[in-house]
Amino acid sequence: MRNSPFYLFIKKPVVIGLISFIILLVVSQYIAYQKYLINENEQKKEINNQVNLIKDKLQSLVMHSYSATKTLGYIVERNGIPADFDSIASELLNLNKYFDVVELVDGDGFITHVYPLKDNQVIGFNIIKSTEASSGALATIKRKDFFIAGPVNLKQGGIGIVSRQPILIDGDFSGFSAVVTKLSTFFNDLNIDAFNENRFVYQLSRVNVETGQEEFFLENDMSSFKEFAVPIEMSVGEWKLYVVPALSEFNTGVWFSIFGFLIAIAGSLGIWFLAGQSERLNKLVSIKLKEQESELKLIYETTKKRIKKSESNLRKAQKIAQLGSWELDIEKQKLSWSKEMYRIFEKDSKHFEVTHNAFYNSIHPEDRDMVSKIYKYSVEKNKPYQITYRLSLDNEQIKYVEEQCETFYNDNQVPVKSFGIIQDITDRKKTEGILKNRELLYRSLTSNAPVAIFNMNAVGDYTYVNEEWLKYSGMNFIEAMGSGWQNALHPEDRERVLDELQESILTNIKYNSEWRFQDKNGKITNLAVKITKLLDANNDLYGHIGIASDITERIDNEKELLNYKNNLENLVNLRTQELSDSKDALLNLLEDINFQSIELEKEKVKAQSADLMKSAFLATMSHELRTPMNSIIGFTGILLKEFAGPLNEEQKKQLSMVKTSGQHLLGLINDVLDISKIEAGKLNVSIYPFNYLTTLEKTIDFLLPQVSKKGLIIKTEISSMDISITSDERRIEQVLLNLLSNAIKFSNKGTIKIKVDIIDDLLVTQVIDQGIGIEQRDLNKLFMPFIQLDGGLSRTHEGTGLGLAICKSLIEKLGGTIQVQSKRGEGSNFTFKLPIEDVNNK
Repeated sequence: MRNSPFYLFIKKPVVIGLISFIILLVVSQYIAYQKYLINENEQKKEINNQVNLIKDKLQSLVMHSYSATKTLGYIVERNGIPADFDSIASELLNLNKYFDVVELVDGDGFITHVYPLKDNQVIGFNIIKSTEASSGALATIKRKDFFIAGPVNLKQGGIGIVSRQPILIDGDFSGFSAVVTKLSTFFNDLNIDAFNENRFVYQLSRVNVETGQEEFFLENDMSSFKEFAVPIEMSVGEWKLYVVPALSEFNTGVWFSIFGFLIAIAGSLGIWFLAGQSERLNKLVSIKLKEQESELKLIYETTKKRIKKSESNLRKAQKIAQLGSWELDIEKQKLSWSKEMYRIFEKDSKHFEVTHNAFYNSIHPEDRDMVSKIYKYSVEKNKPYQITYRLSLDNEQIKYVEEQCETFYNDNQVPVKSFGIIQDITDRKKTEGILKNRELLYRSLTSNAPVAIFNMNAVGDYTYVNEEWLKYSGMNFIEAMGSGWQNALHPEDRERVLDELQESILTNIKYNSEWRFQDKNGKITNLAVKITKLLDANNDLYGHIGIASDITERIDNEKELLNYKNNLENLVNLRTQELSDSKDALLNLLEDINFQSIELEKEKVKAQSADLMKSAFLATMSHELRTPMNSIIGFTGILLKEFAGPLNEEQKKQLSMVKTSGQHLLGLINDVLDISKIEAGKLNVSIYPFNYLTTLEKTIDFLLPQVSKKGLIIKTEISSMDISITSDERRIEQVLLNLLSNAIKFSNKGTIKIKVDIIDDLLVTQVIDQGIGIEQRDLNKLFMPFIQLDGGLSRTHEGTGLGLAICKSLIEKLGGTIQVQSKRGEGSNFTFKLPIEDVNNK
């Protein structure tokens, strides 16, 4: 073969050079031709991109024009031409970058409103009578719908597109709402200078529906470029867009052809020259191959060491993060684990065989079905997943793990391999459980606390409030979150409170102030508020906690005592003035005056002393006794519910005695404060309509445990099933509670009957018991304060003797009367009457 004439002919350098020239010429010219085609396609693609961009912008212009004119037309149709037309038009221009002018046209075609007016002096111009603008206007009237007209030589200069929306009032045409877009504005938004563009020539046209002729927007003559016309589908007529290359660019594929030809010549000459040097070249190639082999071997060894080091680092990282990985070859059903997987599953890597079944047998029985279904769904839908489940280990230990998995597919979308990572999150689950229990305990304690408790983040937004806070504010939990809590503040206090809070947060000091809450019904609650910052483990601020206690009654008492003091001083001043007016008479009785002055001064000192003592006494009773009593009762209740831990029977018994005694003492304090207000004539009532029977039912339900405990029966006889009364619901409920509590207290058997009637616009309520009764001679002492008929150390019933005195004062304050009928040993009948309507407003 090597000695054949053909082989020897082929081996000649000239032949080799010629063959090389032919091959290089064919290859280079083929590449040049492909480059020529690529350039042609890129130019077409660029033209198509420009066309699509302008089409999209034009469609966007139509959409925005329709929305703007429809909005303006709707305003005029509903409310007439708005007085603030300029502000509405300005807002439309700000919202839509395509618009230059907003106009209103009346039913006769006259432009009546234009914004902006500067450089647009077209008010009074009649578009219907205009030769150029009438066709678009008439088309809009005929369509009775949105229409875009153009091209229009604008009176204010330039070429524009006018979008009009007919204004129809009661079905009759009453004018247009219109927006004008200058073509220059439209092209500027596309970064196109349609008049000075060097690469492309642009043209936009609209086909006249009547004549069928194209009306061009620009001066460019496009009659010879119909093949570049692109129709644009629009609901307002047929439009066409032209994008024509301005110059015929030189195709660089020609240069590639020339360069390829030169390369073919140079390459063939070089091959011809080198053909005789094959031996030298073979030697050089052999040397280079050996050098490359040595370099490749060095690279292989270096890479191998780096891979081993990376694998070692990966194993260390997985061990630190308690993170293992697994890989499943789906075709071979072969499962492989990383070393950390054996530690997580507590298996011996030397003796444990990693199989699909062994893997699933290690999963907790209650979680196996869930894991299997999720994996199958992930493979079928080609979706990665992340789940948490439990492991049931050989030593009966339970572990929580978090798994992430992704499946890989071949070109035919057949799954070939699944790869997953598993992390031991047992410690994290335990921590989450502890935190959850702490959160539940915190919520339980705050929900039952007798004061308002709230949490704020670092910027002052609420993240939690308890039930007492919601009761004070009259809001629900969702309304109070974020900055919504500010709506509970009294309008007169809001700015002050927010300024104080901001200063406290900025200066990092404790907050202590007084707020007023006003609920949706207008009820005002005075609160003493303290706020303390919350710090995390790094001593960084992450929020605040606040406590607010109700001081409304203390504030009211202070106001009443101040009024009492002022009245007393006024009385003394009046007496002094009277003495001054009687100067002549007093001169005759100088000795008596001196004596009386000394006595008056003594009485004044006594009155002031008594006033100060009463002020101090009431303030102390209100703030220093009632507030801690509320806390004692509230936290005793929390202990009895065993939120803080279990109690034995003796502890429950003693805590129940503490709670009962606290409630009794709190009732005593409340009664003393009420009788003090009554004596001073400062008892305030809140009059509003309410359902009397609902209040009665609520009071009876509250006392049912006491009734059942004594084996009594409560019956009601009500003449009407719908009784509404305008009075003070809380005070009437207080009267009912006192009368029914007394009936229960002094009855050991029998029935307590409640009768309710309406007689001559009066609500008549009778509380009749079968208790011990009252002697006739004691009836006149019954409504006197601090009087107990069963007195002395041997009395068998608890009480302060204030309840009936308070009831009588409350009933009379509300415009009613109360009386009693009783016989010793036969029971008592307490009857009170109240007006249905508020007598003070008649």
